Amino acid sequence: MFQRKPGKRLILNDDSGCFASICEAIRGMVMMKIAVIGAGETGKRYVQHLLNAGQTEIAGVYDTQLEAASALAQRCGCPAFPSMEALDAALPRDTVYNCLGLPEDSQMPYLFRALAGGRQVIARMPAADSVEDVQALLEAAEAHGGRLLFSHPERFYYHNIDLKHRIEAGSIGRIGTINVKRYLPLRPTAFRQDESGASGVHWMGGNYSCAGEPKDGALFGLALHDIDLLRWTLGEVANVYAMHTASGESDYVLVTLKFRQGSIANIEAYRGYPGGYTAAVEYAGSKGVIRYDNRKTNALQIHKTENSASWPHNTQFSPSFRHPELDELVHLLSCLRNGSQPMMTVEDVRETLKVVHAAQQSIRTGQPVQLGVDRVNGIPGFHGEANGGGEHA
Repeated sequence: MFQRKPGKRLILNDDSGCFASICEAIRGMVMMKIAVIGAGETGKRYVQHLLNAGQTEIAGVYDTQLEAASALAQRCGCPAFPSMEALDAALPRDTVYNCLGLPEDSQMPYLFRALAGGRQVIARMPAADSVEDVQALLEAAEAHGGRLLFSHPERFYYHNIDLKHRIEAGSIGRIGTINVKRYLPLRPTAFRQDESGASGVHWMGGNYSCAGEPKDGALFGLALHDIDLLRWTLGEVANVYAMHTASGESDYVLVTLKFRQGSIANIEAYRGYPGGYTAAVEYAGSKGVIRYDNRKTNALQIHKTENSASWPHNTQFSPSFRHPELDELVHLLSCLRNGSQPMMTVEDVRETLKVVHAAQQSIRTGQPVQLGVDRVNGIPGFHGEANGGGEHA
């Protein structure tokens, strides 16, 4: 199941178009030892990616369920370990800890332990609940000679790369508005809700607190990814306004962002959607519109008007079907080998978390939140607009 097909050549691509050269560069290098932490479905998928990437040796597997770890380890031809302590003791310090298979709500203690042990670690973005927790992880890495790299495969999805390139190239002119939707047809885990109105739906403002929201809720589990993608494409956020509603098994959040360069984005995130998985985005600019919708075979659509008297020109095509998770993993392994900066930086994680927390604050207060400077600590932060003043995003 996990055997690499002989003679198969990977053709990779990224923001700079250098994946093919990266893959060639790692051929002939010393095998990089990898420890797999987490043997669930995600862990299994990343084991396959590691084998496809080549020049890596899976040195051990750990999972809280020893049976699952043993089954995966047997397929990889490596030992399974009953505890992190046993894994740490058995593997050399230069072993990379692949923690992408860990559940998002239980990453922190494993990451902290690995980084405090001087390990190089790959973890899912954002890896922690708060900017402060991310900082604690980074300080542990710096103090003990470790390194933490963040994974966000969405930045390696080919339609997202193409959208970014076209917008940066000015294909549709100055961006005015962006509409994003991400609907997931899965039951959300239970979390506290205010009493719903007679209709069964209650928009939560003033008294509502997101402090207990699970990481697979609409804001942290879905909208966070689109917030990061929009930051990656358009730059930093100046203002955040958000609303949240929950009814029965549904969890919905609407986040409006105003960017420093003037664009305004509306993000709809809906967990518990009765239909199929939906991911769609529309960028409207001064010279045209670009749309992506995963429900369409020819998913990426470009509508352009040459002048005000002509009908829009519609071009449709389907992006590549190569695997973004594999591309990102090759990229991250290359960064660990040569010490280069990954596409997803520490600052990206911090800034995305700040926007998410600003959205939480907006939901609690019912007011927009302006991202600015924390005057007490002198670092970028956010503050609510006094008495609800200031324009909504």
